[in-house]
Amino acid sequence: MELNNKDYVTFARRFVKATAENMDVKELRDFYINALHEDIQEAYDDQGQEAAFEEMESWDSETFNDIQNEYRSTCNW
Repeated sequence: MELNNKDYVTFARRFVKATAENMDVKELRDFYINALHEDIQEAYDDQGQEAAFEEMESWDSETFNDIQNEYRSTCNW
């Protein structure tokens, strides 16, 4: 099967939406955790820790700052 670009985008978005709607909360959470780990690892592999930290902060700056503060107080970061 081959679609033009516009139809492919429509098809792909419809597939993703339907697949997500068929997942329960645990499946969605597990999927998100794995996808986020992969994004952070890719940033780390490509550009090192600083890029990985920036990726984490861009996803959730409040959580990142909370964990960063915990590490600073216990690890002399």
